[in-house]
Amino acid sequence: MKKNNKFIWMLAMAGAVMPSCTDEGGEDGYDGGYAYEFAAVINTYVDDVVLNTYAEMADTAAALYSAVQAYDADPQSQAALNEVCSKWRAMRIPWEQSEGFLFGPAASLSLDPSLDSWPLDKGGIDRIIGETGAIDADRIASSNLHGFHAIEYLIFVDSHPKVVPLEQRERDYLKAAVEYLRSDTYQLYANWAGKGNVSDEVASVLEEAEIAVQFNFAEQFKKAGNAGSTFASQSDAIDQIIDGCVDIAGEVGTQKMGGPYAKALVSYDDAVLEVESWYSWNSLEDYRNNIVSIRSSYFGGRNRTAG
Repeated sequence: MKKNNKFIWMLAMAGAVMPSCTDEGGEDGYDGGYAYEFAAVINTYVDDVVLNTYAEMADTAAALYSAVQAYDADPQSQAALNEVCSKWRAMRIPWEQSEGFLFGPAASLSLDPSLDSWPLDKGGIDRIIGETGAIDADRIASSNLHGFHAIEYLIFVDSHPKVVPLEQRERDYLKAAVEYLRSDTYQLYANWAGKGNVSDEVASVLEEAEIAVQFNFAEQFKKAGNAGSTFASQSDAIDQIIDGCVDIAGEVGTQKMGGPYAKALVSYDDAVLEVESWYSWNSLEDYRNNIVSIRSSYFGGRNRTAG
């Protein structure tokens, strides 16, 4: 989308998240492309939207990991498996609310497909469970063999937690998939926040997994228009924010909802299989949270509904 089509977004965003603006600039990094000095907007977006969302996602990943460990220690406990399902749903919230900014590390490190590939290779998952040998990160490395939806398939049926106990191989797969999900989440958060700005827990897991933190993308974003930033101007950074919102709006409309709708006109059964998160029936909540990610970007804060 061209800049002239974005200008109304710029006016709204400036009024919503920036305390003041000027058409004269005067600060480093201001290129005048939109006739605003956008440092405050960019800083607010990074700190209050992106980093807050990824921090919550890291916390919920840790909670899901702990719940899976607790269930594995007591596989006859329906309450323990129910808690795993509850923690999975809780983690979906910040993830789906992050899909308005699937640029930077999520794209360059291929963490978006690793975390959330759909559809699954259900046959591949079943085959690995039915075979012998250890189920580890290498064995489930293909993106459609791990991630949110592989875990969802293992723990839900028709929107409800499966009935315990899961078989030993299913539990082994679940543990490997959740560990993979946690590592991906920590990697995503650390590459936005910077290696020195995450908890000891996050740093320790990444070090043990031998995953290097390559970026401090938050700093790069905030420095837009200055030497050393990947963004040549503040306008480029603002464009990136808007394009992230445009991308997820299009994906929800044309793929997540539009795809199943188009198939439903021909075959209802095929349409159901096309719907993301259909094992848990979490689909509508996922779509809603995708739109919340746009709203958060627009107003400059998580769950904010006004400037």
